[in-house]
Amino acid sequence: MKKTVYFIVLFFCNLSGITAQSQWSFGPKIGLGISDVSVTGIDHNSRTGVTAGLFGEYRIQNFALEADFLYANQGFKWNTDAIEENYLLIPLKVKLYMPYILKGLNIFAGPQLDLCIKRNDWIWLWMSEGDATRMGKQNVPYQNTLASITFGLGYRFDFGLDLAFSYNAGIVSNVKEYSDKNRVFQITAGYDLCKLFKLCGKK
Repeated sequence: MKKTVYFIVLFFCNLSGITAQSQWSFGPKIGLGISDVSVTGIDHNSRTGVTAGLFGEYRIQNFALEADFLYANQGFKWNTDAIEENYLLIPLKVKLYMPYILKGLNIFAGPQLDLCIKRNDWIWLWMSEGDATRMGKQNVPYQNTLASITFGLGYRFDFGLDLAFSYNAGIVSNVKEYSDKNRVFQITAGYDLCKLFKLCGKK
């Protein structure tokens, strides 16, 4: 009986210690994205767009779970035309902080839901006519609910600034019956409002 009571007390002491070292972070996030699509047979260029939204993070010691809600301009360019797409990105990232290397340094990875909320309704495709091949506009069956894997490197400063460099690799095709997937580099800066307003003090 004494051993049982001892282990229960020890468990709650450890739980209290972990809770004391946990913290919430949330705030705005803004940045730039360089997007492209794995289109084959078309000589195209990437498109640069704005990324903006909110992030929330719950951290216990060196581990954290972060969810973002981001609006992002994506797509790609071909000559003077462009595939213009606007997305709502919802990544769920597992983060590992590495203070033994550099305080604030972290790596992260996780799944991401990509919801296309607006796009122009055509895409450039190769079309063959006899022995000749030409480029032309053609309406295509786009998919608006996509998914990606996101991973990258970040740094959280003591005063609340959060910098991150990430890569989003699409795992669902943008167009039915095609294998074209999103490829996006993102550079973002966020700020922890818990630091600014002292809503979540460290213990």
